[in-house]
This record gives sequence, structure tokens and C-alpha cells, in this order.
Amino acid sequence: MRLSGHKCHVLFMAALVVVTLVLLSACTPALLLPWKPLDAASLEKAESGQKLNTIRFVTVGPVSEQVFGYFLYKDGFEVATGGGANIVNLGKLSIAEVQADHEQIMHSRQYTRGSSLQIREILYGGVPAGYTLADINVELNVWNLTPEGKQQGRVLQVIFADRRGQSSGGKDRTFSGD
Repeated sequence: MRLSGHKCHVLFMAALVVVTLVLLSACTPALLLPWKPLDAASLEKAESGQKLNTIRFVTVGPVSEQVFGYFLYKDGFEVATGGGANIVNLGKLSIAEVQADHEQIMHSRQYTRGSSLQIREILYGGVPAGYTLADINVELNVWNLTPEGKQQGRVLQVIFADRRGQSSGGKDRTFSGD
């Protein structure tokens, strides 16, 4: 039995719609995770010695002094950092140990400029998932890339940028490969 040209066109369009819907449902948009700066009471609670997975970001490029940022995150998350970033996995550290690492690096490189680390709590579903610690010149954002409804293998993407270029007409340098 042979289908008419009209029926073939209708079947092709229906198949195209089904394939498009399947592809669109597989593409989950990334969501910027909310954060809040830590106050003294929250910082004391966070510094209770709890050790979290820690990665350190280091900017590279034409500015002679590098700036640093850290992301501490709880178990159960996978972190994507993008390509091209100078990233060091530091294992499990507490916030106090991260601050000591930052001080040691600043001292060993004889950096005289730079700010104290700005600490923000990253929330995932309203619950703390980790912390960012960064120089004031580093913008550090965490995005949720976890597909809808998936609880195992939650994926976060960390994007960071050296904001010292803002004074030169807004030409900042992003180092996280985005």
C-alpha cells in the first residue's frame, strides 16, 4: 500500500514534532544558585571544623599579581569548572584551612595587594551546598546543571572572572572556560 504525498508530509511533520519535543526535554537550562554573605554567627557555625571538598582558582594573564578564589562543596555534588582555568583540587579543607592557604600563598608570592576573602554561602534547594571564598576582585558564581528530578550525581558549574578589568572599559577576563 502506497501513501499519498499528503499523508507522507503529515507523518514526517508529526515525527519531526516528536523528535523536537524529546530533544527540548533533554536540555535542562542551568540555574544560578542563590547565595548569601555569611554573618558572624553563620561563619562561626560554618567554621566548626567541617571539612568540605575544595578547589582553588587562580587567575592568569597580563596582570602581574594573580587573584584567588575557592569553592568548598559538600559530598554528593560533581563540580564542572570549564576548560582553560588554572584549578587546583585541594582535597577536603575547612574554611579556616582555606583562609590559611590563602594567607600562605599571598605571603610566599610576596603579594602586598589583594583583599581578605569574601565568604558567601551557596544554597541548593534552600539548604547550604557549599561556600565560595574569593578576593573582592573575583566574581565567583555557581550554577546548577543537574537535570530536572535527578537527585544522584548533582552537577554544579563554577564560573569565575577576574574583575580588575572593569576599570578599563568593562573588559573583564573570564577564566573558567565559559
